[in-house]
Amino acid sequence: MKEKGFILIELMVAASIMLVVFGIVASTYLITQKLWEGGFTQIAFQSTGRVALDKITRNLRPAIAATALDNGDKIRFVTDPNRTYSNASDDITCEYYISGTNIMYDQNTVISGNEAVLLRNVSKESTIPFFQVSGNFAVITFKVYKNDAVYGTHWSSMTTSIDMRNI
Repeated sequence: MKEKGFILIELMVAASIMLVVFGIVASTYLITQKLWEGGFTQIAFQSTGRVALDKITRNLRPAIAATALDNGDKIRFVTDPNRTYSNASDDITCEYYISGTNIMYDQNTVISGNEAVLLRNVSKESTIPFFQVSGNFAVITFKVYKNDAVYGTHWSSMTTSIDMRNI
């Protein structure tokens, strides 16, 4: 007479195999989730950094004079919004500078209190200055970062070069 059903050893082997399969699936899910979060953070950094670099480029490209100050932590530039290059009375002096971990934008250095935060959580890329100027050429370099208790520190390095057309 043949009995129907499973013996205890068969049940234990099946349960062990299912436990291993479940462990593999769960660890794959957790690793994939962490990679997705890291990729999403990189995309967000690159997007916000690109927006900031685009704004800096739009403001510096038509500059008629530019100087890097404070060991590269500040760039001061002059714009001529009316394009009357022979008349300096309508020129505006602007600057981007580093304040703590923020890139600040002062759209007119004559007016006090009109500074705005352009980008938060930035740091130097190694020992490279934030702002470098040579003739009519400017280079902007920085890292955008975020410290996360779960996912650790994420950062994205950003750089651009600008040909200031009116210098």
